[in-house]
Amino acid sequence: MRDLERGVQLASRYNLVRKLGRGRGTETWLADDRMTRASVVLKVAAGPASDSDSLRREWQLALRLVHAHIVRVFEFHEDDGLSFYSQQFIDGADASILAGLPPSEVLSPIGLILDALAYAHGKGVVHRDIKASNLLIDLNGSPYLIDFGVAATAGDRAAGGSLIAASPASLQGEPPTPADDIFALGGLVYELLSGHSPYRSASIQDDIVSREAPPVTPAAGTELSPAIRELLSDMLSKDAASRPDAAAARRRLVDAGVEPGPVAPARIGRPRGAGDEIISAESVRTGPHPAALPAGRKDGRGDGFNPRIVGGALAVLLLLLGAVVFLLPDAVDRDSTLAPAVTETVPALEETAEPSPADPLPQRDERVEARMAAEKVLGELVAKVRTLEARAVPRWGGLNWKNAEEAYEKGDAEYLARNYGAAETHYAEALELVDPLLSRVDRVFEQTLRDAAEAFENADVQEAIRLYDLAVAISPSDAGARAGLERARNLDLVLALTEQALALERELELESALAGFDQALEIDPEWAVAADGRERVLATINQMQFDARMTEGLNALAERDYRGARAAFRRARELKPGSPEPVDGLRAVEQEVRLNDIAALEQRGREQEAGEQWQAAVDTYRQALELDANLTYAHEGLARAGRMVELHEQIDGYVEDPDSLSAPRTMQTATNLLLDIARMPDIGPRLDAQRDELSRLLKRAATPLTVELVSDNATEVSIYKVGRLGTFDRTELSLRPGTYVAVGSRTGCRDVRVEFRVAPEIEMEPVIVRCEEPI
Repeated sequence: MRDLERGVQLASRYNLVRKLGRGRGTETWLADDRMTRASVVLKVAAGPASDSDSLRREWQLALRLVHAHIVRVFEFHEDDGLSFYSQQFIDGADASILAGLPPSEVLSPIGLILDALAYAHGKGVVHRDIKASNLLIDLNGSPYLIDFGVAATAGDRAAGGSLIAASPASLQGEPPTPADDIFALGGLVYELLSGHSPYRSASIQDDIVSREAPPVTPAAGTELSPAIRELLSDMLSKDAASRPDAAAARRRLVDAGVEPGPVAPARIGRPRGAGDEIISAESVRTGPHPAALPAGRKDGRGDGFNPRIVGGALAVLLLLLGAVVFLLPDAVDRDSTLAPAVTETVPALEETAEPSPADPLPQRDERVEARMAAEKVLGELVAKVRTLEARAVPRWGGLNWKNAEEAYEKGDAEYLARNYGAAETHYAEALELVDPLLSRVDRVFEQTLRDAAEAFENADVQEAIRLYDLAVAISPSDAGARAGLERARNLDLVLALTEQALALERELELESALAGFDQALEIDPEWAVAADGRERVLATINQMQFDARMTEGLNALAERDYRGARAAFRRARELKPGSPEPVDGLRAVEQEVRLNDIAALEQRGREQEAGEQWQAAVDTYRQALELDANLTYAHEGLARAGRMVELHEQIDGYVEDPDSLSAPRTMQTATNLLLDIARMPDIGPRLDAQRDELSRLLKRAATPLTVELVSDNATEVSIYKVGRLGTFDRTELSLRPGTYVAVGSRTGCRDVRVEFRVAPEIEMEPVIVRCEEPI
């Protein structure tokens, strides 16, 4: 037998990729099919000829099963001493990935497996090896029943299989029944739910035969419904008659609230893309409302300058200006209440007024210098305060801003009290508090945007609005902040539409859910929950249409509606171009068509043989071998029909030229042919008639006829293949039917040559042989 390793090619078609496993007398390989450009699994007989026969029986049994949740087998091959068949490749994990999950997630795919078992049992097939490794879950979550290596027809004797998948009846040597599969599936479900086997003693066999399993306790901590507990107990009943059949078990699952369906993709272990996460309505919450703004601070901004001081200062300033211009240019009262807030735009009045007689000049100069120093600091402070107020500092400056405001107000009070030194000190203190706030503006803006985005993602509507509004206040020209604020103001409506769409999606009202997601996206095109939901619903619609087409195709295939099956699988391939399932379905259609064609050709060949249409039978068997060069019946039929064609042609040749039978060798050959026909066990009427005709012709050829020859008593006469007769006047010969040539010679005359035929069907005339023409 050939060594199997990566890169080996089988049947000029399959390239081995990697070994998937080894069983009793078989090896399983993943391979690339060059003809279909798809991955397939090859199950190869790795032992003696008996393994090859067993593998062929396994293939023939599995070939009968065409179901959406049973792995599909394709073609059987014999290549260079190897026997193998190809089957569908399921890329995924086995059922052990369900262990410990909540009961609903375990039982949904089990419902689909019960569908598959009901179908197989309806075909009379018992799997006999239901265990986790024989239930595969593909990357879409669909479960598949695989490996019918020890399967048998119900009622037949069978051997093999895993102990963990055995039933009490099978361990006692009874013929397999569908109830055995139900018992094994019950044990598997028990283990998937609880995380441990129902058979816990040192002797699993004794547990299976006689010990009742303890009540199941789900590992996930979820309480099982009484209906599910009762179903599982019935499936594990030691009495086969008490177990439900597969269809009844599925109905009871549905009645208990478990809908058969695929495994959630998140449970399969496949890496998730950015758009894979499903956000449910429960994750969408409304955040707390912020407290109302303090009275008198409706926009949240700080007060800055004391408005009463500024207003009063402006009024006094106008009066003073009038007095300076028109009335008392030399007697302006230097005690006027001018607010410091306007000192940077109006020239200081103390420097333009005449000194009061009560104030000594040195004192006045010191006060002017102190005032100028205070105003210098104040001017710098005012500029920075205005910048910060334009960046909404009262809403984020916190304690630093509060302290700066207090120092500012104290400086104003001291200024108005003409304590310029103290005013300068307080202004400087405020300036020291304001400078760090200026350096923080950009960082505060960026952090506010991040916090706003987080609140938005958490669906905390009021907080998102507050933070985006703050971001806009800090940087009014920032497009991102303005857009975020607009989105936040619409978030309540978007959330309501999204939540409604999610609820519709859960109810499988997919078209309505899609419309809801679309409405949400019209309001906020960037709302990821709606965008993900829309993609998910579209994918679900596509998947449902795909599943419907696949089911339609499989049903049509089972009903031998190959045209309908081919059309359905092609539509499924258009819905999911990268899926291998439609490819497998189309391959199965072609396989079924080919097998039907082969079966039809076999039937036609048999009928043609029965009707002794041997050349037509030759042509039919050659057509079958063009479909599969390994067909034993076609090889045998071709050899048999070919021999009969030769036989009939040989007899027809004798019938067309009966005189040839007079030759001894030909007569012997024809006689042997008659003996061969006589040894045939059963011959048809055509050959029987040909045999009788040949027998008659042999008798004819063996019966001599009297032939009269006339000469002139001077001509030497000879007959080819008879002999020299000499000269004579008249003589008679006994000759077998055939064609003869008589030659006459005579001195002085030209030789003569006379050809004549001897046959009982003709009236014989005397044969004249005389040399009469002189030389």
